[in-house]
Order: sequence, then C-alpha cells, then structure tokens
Amino acid sequence: MGDVKASQIAYFLGLDLIGEDLSLNKVSALNTVEPYSLMFSKSKFFTIKEPCLVLVPFDFENKESIFSYIKVKNPRLVFAKVVQNFFVDNIVYDIDNTSSIGNNCYISKDVKISKYCVIGKNVSIGKGTVINNHVVIGDNTIIGEDCYIKSGSIIGEDGFGFDFEDDGTPIRIPHLGKVVLGNSVEIGAKNTIAKGTLGVTKIEDNVKIDDQVHIAHNCSIGKNTIITACAEISGSVHIGKNCWIAPNVSIIQKVCIGDNVTIGLGAIVTKDIEANKKIMGLESLELRPLLKVKKRIEYGK
Repeated sequence: MGDVKASQIAYFLGLDLIGEDLSLNKVSALNTVEPYSLMFSKSKFFTIKEPCLVLVPFDFENKESIFSYIKVKNPRLVFAKVVQNFFVDNIVYDIDNTSSIGNNCYISKDVKISKYCVIGKNVSIGKGTVINNHVVIGDNTIIGEDCYIKSGSIIGEDGFGFDFEDDGTPIRIPHLGKVVLGNSVEIGAKNTIAKGTLGVTKIEDNVKIDDQVHIAHNCSIGKNTIITACAEISGSVHIGKNCWIAPNVSIIQKVCIGDNVTIGLGAIVTKDIEANKKIMGLESLELRPLLKVKKRIEYGK
C-alpha cells in the first residue's frame, strides 16, 4: 500500500478538499493522532496539530485546527468506505492447499479459502467470497457473492432435533435440508448455523452476524439485519429485514419478528414481535411500557 493523496480521496468522494493536498500513508484515531494519516470526527469542534486529513461533519467550524479536511454527511460511514478503497490490501483469491473440497462443488475463481477449511459436497460459493481459517461448510450449502466468513465457524451441519420413545429415549430426527446465504453476508468467528431439517435455513443479502452466534435449523433472517455477539436464535424463527439483535438475546423457537425491530441487550423473546417495535429487558417489553414500569418501581435506586 503506497501513499494516497488527499485530492484522490476528495475525487473518490466527489467533494471538495479544504487545505493542503497531503500524502497520506496510514489511518489513525483522534485520540492517537499520527502525522500524515486519515481520520474522522463526528464533532464540530476539535483540535489537531499534526498534518493529516480529517473527514468532518457539515457543521464543522474549528477550521484552523487541522491541515486538511473534507466535509461529509456521515464521517464514520465515509471513513469506512475510504479505508476499504485506499488503505486495505487487495485480496489474493486462492484456495489454500491445507483445505479440502468435496465432490460436485461450484467455487468461483474469485474466492479465497484459507487454511484448514473443510468444504462438503454439492457446495456453491459465489465470487468475491472470503473464508478464513478452520471453517466447516456442510453439504449442499449455497453461499452468495462477496460474503465474509470468519475463522472457526460451522455452517450447514445437523441441527438439534429429537423425538422420544415411550420410555423417554431421544431419537435424532435426520436433517436433510441446507443453508443458503445471500450476497454480502458476514458470518462472525465461531458461529454455528444449522441446516434445515427438511427445508432451508436462509440468511438474506447484507445480513451481518457478530462472533459466537447460534442460528438453529429452519430459521430465516431478512435483509440488512444485524445480529450481535452471543445471540441465540432457536429453530424456525423468522426475523424480518433491517432488524437489530443486541448481544446475548435469546429467541424461542417459531417466533416471528417483523421488519425494523430493535431487541435490546440480553432480552428473552418468547412471543411474536410486530414490525417497528423496540423491545428491551428480560421479559421483552416494548421500550416505553418498560420505562414506565422502571419509573414506577424506582428501578436502579
């Protein structure tokens, strides 16, 4: 990665560069400023004495504190796009020779499969997908384009399903389905996504899943939904699009969650949730009623 001119970044964004056309060779944060770096700030007032380029909000006013800046609508979002385009090394697409590929697989030539992965039979992987180390992809799994699967995840193995003999002996129900990932899906480290019992466990386009999440058989997750660390999604749960599932949320089987739902930290969801709701607390109360209850009982005092 060579130096990047501030004017190149401004041209990429279609915006005006204000200040010196610096040559940048790194990125840094406001609390660890390094010279000749790219940074961002959401604040309209801050002071930087080093020569650097800062992506600032439209209402930025402290104009004499930095060498160069570009005004943008959302500094953090624009910073992510600029870093991805200018400061991340290009991916080398290949399949490491320590990984094994099953029979009858379709793997695009523009795919990276890292060390010690196991890819089952009849698997399809779209172009631009990156699979990190020690990942297991079960038979018949379909993975779309531009997906990112982090190390240690297991996708498409049997789910947890049993019925019982009269004496209580558990008998495993065979899982003959599969997992389907859409395009631009991210799967965090050490996730488990179980294949459908007879049908499909489906993760739609642009879903982003944090580390150590479990998604059980026959679930469906709608577009643009974010699922954060250590959430547990039980079997046959449907989650709509544009949802936010906070850390340590547990969702009981067969629950249906509408679009644009936010579920707060540690919530236990035992019933359906309508679209556009914000749910918080152990009993999964809607946010406003929960705040009223807390106020009534002087919660936290």
